Amino acid sequence: MAENKMIVVFRACGFKQFGMQSCGTWKGYAASMRPLTNRSCNLDVAVRPQTPAGQLRRMLIAACKARGEKIGVQIGKLFVTFTLKLKGKEPADEQLRRQLDVITDALRENGLAPADTCAISGAEQPDSLCMVQTGAICSYQPVMGSQIHDRKQQAVERAEQNEQNGSYALGILGALLGMLLGLIPNLLTVVWMERIFALLFALVPIAAIFGYKLLGGRMDRTSIVIVILVSLLGVPVMIYFELVIYIVQEYGASLKEALSAALEVVKEVDFWREVSGELLQLLLFMGLGILFAWKTVTGQTNQGRVQLADAQLASLCPNPARQNVALEGDE
Repeated sequence: MAENKMIVVFRACGFKQFGMQSCGTWKGYAASMRPLTNRSCNLDVAVRPQTPAGQLRRMLIAACKARGEKIGVQIGKLFVTFTLKLKGKEPADEQLRRQLDVITDALRENGLAPADTCAISGAEQPDSLCMVQTGAICSYQPVMGSQIHDRKQQAVERAEQNEQNGSYALGILGALLGMLLGLIPNLLTVVWMERIFALLFALVPIAAIFGYKLLGGRMDRTSIVIVILVSLLGVPVMIYFELVIYIVQEYGASLKEALSAALEVVKEVDFWREVSGELLQLLLFMGLGILFAWKTVTGQTNQGRVQLADAQLASLCPNPARQNVALEGDE
């Protein structure tokens, strides 16, 4: 498979690759790139916005436009996201350098200096830069290097403790409870909207793994198998609750009566023959949901969390801004 062009172009501009992203600095700003297509990306620039998001977004778009670049802007708490596109036949690296210059000039014009507080603790004068997970996005941020090393040690210690004290039985109970919780939005959309959304099915394995973890389940590779099986079990459970709702709506039965009647129905083999088409369809969507949630599920295991800490540690480097200050002090 050919390497994404945006990663290649950012590498030519001095950025280093981190998984499917690129990270580096430009004119003092720490930034990370997330490819969208082969010729477009989101660039997350580490700043600490104070101006209201809507107002700041309009100001930055206007500043970029005044410099001849039409660039999309979104405001976050720890970074501003710029959407970049490569156009025409002009060399890609020249386009990117010009866009990066426009972005940094627009930020400075609107009073947004490079981030100077730790993205994790908020401490001032962070001595390092590294990739930090903030919600669903991993961005390049100033940090205190000692905290990243501590995180790695904590991940190893927690993994060792879980290996000794984790319980499959409690984990399965938590996964079942999480699965039931994750089924609720799917059940509501199927019954009342008569629609199926594969992304909503991803909530089931995600809720199951967090339930498994919350109740002290042993977070080894077996936990992934348990979560997958529990998620698939959610399909007949969902059909059962669909039947309960149908009985309540059509016959005016109480919830207790509907639960009991539906239980008797699902014990019959003929019932499952009649709903086999729906069963297979829901199993397919649940499979897609598991695929969508795979990274989240595997990332919660002991091995996944240690690997994440290792990857974060691998991106750690000295903060050029602090090095410059130190050099100026020496002079």
